[in-house]
Amino acid sequence: MSLRDTSRLSIVWEWHDGSYDRVHIQANDKGWTASGRHGDTRYLIELDEEFFCRSLEVSSDAQALTLNRTKAGWMNADAELIPGSADCVDLDLGWAALTNTFPIKRLMAAEQSAGTFLVMMISLPNLEVRMVKQSYSRQDKGWLYQNTESGYAALLSVDRHGFVTDYPELCTRKDLGR
Repeated sequence: MSLRDTSRLSIVWEWHDGSYDRVHIQANDKGWTASGRHGDTRYLIELDEEFFCRSLEVSSDAQALTLNRTKAGWMNADAELIPGSADCVDLDLGWAALTNTFPIKRLMAAEQSAGTFLVMMISLPNLEVRMVKQSYSRQDKGWLYQNTESGYAALLSVDRHGFVTDYPELCTRKDLGR
């Protein structure tokens, strides 16, 4: 599967609390741009051609966070290095099923059935950043996602492009348009 199988699309996930996450993904000459909104939280993620995260801008009410990946690791808007981020290539926005797609797409493209990744998890409402390890493994009916530190696990259903269609007990995709 080519990572370029998806060049432009819009996705809506309905969360079980009644909220929605809407995202637009557009291919560009450097990879992809994903812009989304969940409630009053807006985010913009820049990705390279292999779906590795390059930057993040997120804002909600009075909170804002800007991160950029460098060779040394992730830097915040004040050019301060996020501790422990040197080997981190993924972000996990706890309110966006989209971010689970990035490692799954890369595993699918490489025809690998499992992988473990260092991920920068960002939570609402305070936009707190912490480093965690997450693993994904292909199962008969989807991808088993595990936060290896907390023990949390969920079997994610995905479409042929690797985008999450069902995240049990959290959200379900409602719309996919090109």
